Amino acid sequence: MFSISREFSPCGKYCAYISQQGKFVVHDVETSDIHQVYTPNMHLNVPCTSFAWFQVGSDAPAKTKKKSKKARASLGENVQLLVAFGTSKGGVAFYSLATASIERSCKGDGHTAPITAIYFNASHNPDTLYTAGADGKVIEWSISQCKQQKVHHIGVEKLSCVLAHGDKILTGAKQLKLWDAESATVERTLAGHTANTQLLQLISLDEEHVYALSGSVNDRNLSLWSLSDEDATSAVAAFALDDVPEYIAPKIVDRKLHLVAVSRTGVAHYFVRDMGKLSVKKPYRAAHTFEIAVDTVSTKKQAVDRLPVFVATVQCAAQQEQILLGYGTEHSVRFEHIAIEEDVKQNVIIREPMKVMEGKAKDGELKAKTPILDKVEYLNSANSARKSVKEVEIPMEVRLENLSTPKTSSKNMIHLLMQGMHSRDATLLKSVFAVDDAEMIQQTLERLPSQYVSPLLNELSHLMQMKTMHVKTAVCWLKPLISIHASQLMALGSTNLLANFSTCLGIIEYRVEHLNSLSKLRGRLGLLIDQIDRSKNQAANLDDITSGNVLVYQEGDDSDVESMLEKDDPDLPGSSNEEMYDDDDDDDGEEDETVHENGDFGSFVKRRQNGYSKKDSDEESMDVSD
Repeated sequence: MFSISREFSPCGKYCAYISQQGKFVVHDVETSDIHQVYTPNMHLNVPCTSFAWFQVGSDAPAKTKKKSKKARASLGENVQLLVAFGTSKGGVAFYSLATASIERSCKGDGHTAPITAIYFNASHNPDTLYTAGADGKVIEWSISQCKQQKVHHIGVEKLSCVLAHGDKILTGAKQLKLWDAESATVERTLAGHTANTQLLQLISLDEEHVYALSGSVNDRNLSLWSLSDEDATSAVAAFALDDVPEYIAPKIVDRKLHLVAVSRTGVAHYFVRDMGKLSVKKPYRAAHTFEIAVDTVSTKKQAVDRLPVFVATVQCAAQQEQILLGYGTEHSVRFEHIAIEEDVKQNVIIREPMKVMEGKAKDGELKAKTPILDKVEYLNSANSARKSVKEVEIPMEVRLENLSTPKTSSKNMIHLLMQGMHSRDATLLKSVFAVDDAEMIQQTLERLPSQYVSPLLNELSHLMQMKTMHVKTAVCWLKPLISIHASQLMALGSTNLLANFSTCLGIIEYRVEHLNSLSKLRGRLGLLIDQIDRSKNQAANLDDITSGNVLVYQEGDDSDVESMLEKDDPDLPGSSNEEMYDDDDDDDGEEDETVHENGDFGSFVKRRQNGYSKKDSDEESMDVSD
């Protein structure tokens, strides 16, 4: 996996990047071979975080085509290609590609935090370097004098990129801010990105038309900003990619922008737009896309794998209608010039796998093979004299995998926290921060040694940059940490205290600025959600009413009616209603006789069957007697 720091040399002959281990790797574009690999001293503690190419001694005239080969060779010897390194300790060093070593280091206090970005513009000021750090500072460095010149205190927020033009400095973090270098005041805030800005490039047509191109961590669109227009605070154009951008290379040809952007998925996008006809209504789509696919014939696989493109540019291409692509992995990189066809929008280039290309040895070249050992027996001083060694049934790797992290409690959570911060183990820290018990957090922070307060602040600052759930966890730990270790924090002094809380203060400031707009949005969303819930409840109630049965009638059988008649007949012996009718004979004898004389026995049975009696309904009994 490549880092974000990757760039072609000014001459286009080399391409360099910083690996994940902090090593500086230089590739030869023509041969696709590794030219140099520089490993800094104690690279595990002081790795390179950013770099920038620049040339020294290039005062010769630009027209070199009329000169002879000897003159060009002598001119090339006078020009020295250097690389400016920014380290994790905030220092700047100059690396020479000719000697493959550090020539000199810049003098000065530098940054108090790692350098996150270096900017150099030969046309603007060929003797000045600009560096941005995580301490919220922008420092100007003199290349000729090799020392620190000016320090601009931008704020407490962690800066991720920087560029300069004239007396203006543009810094990128959560937001882009344009500063006046002389007065150290913010002229404009360019709002549009939702996360930290990681890419920033200057595009200059002339003195009156200056633009900046930026890309953020969680945004798949590139934004183009106008720096010359003093009233513009929003983007003037946007370019859509399939994923988050990781590398951009703009070029101006006849007032047209030729932009090449590489996304995180390893696809190169090529845009061509007229700078005089820009619109922000919808993001522009790429005119051409380039991706590298692995040949399935050699691999004998049905699924097609992709070789990711990590750099692409049209500035260093051999011809005008070509694009230079660099694809592969950190262990094997290949550069190739691809022709741009106007009719083909999506270009899929099929190439052999990188392992297959590495495995083909040249004629007369020996192939070195690494032996594969099935079983290895380790001897120590105690059993080295013995002929037979007892084999270990369970390997140590399996034993270590079977070991599980104990559950966090008030006794061992402080040890897990210290161990996780010391080894920077994300799993241990996640298990500790997952505890939301206020009493347990209080007891843990009371036992925390003073030397672990600053690393814990850094971890909590990292949590606050994530989603709302992680921010809530960080606040639960941050509040008791400040209250318990307040005396130790105050003893650090205002400068160190501001440096420790710079990230937290920047995040809090950013969230407070957007609190009003978010509260308005939350209120409107709450009204909409309540209205939707009410409509759903009403619809559910209507469904229950319509689906319910108003009346259920079940028709009985004839045999059931006859049995019921026999059971309700007062004249039959053994009738269940005999005693009841004996009591009613004294009062209602006349009506009973009328019923028997008229022979309307069915009406009487029907009346009794429906639960009516003379006392209940006088009208029905009168109808029957009539």
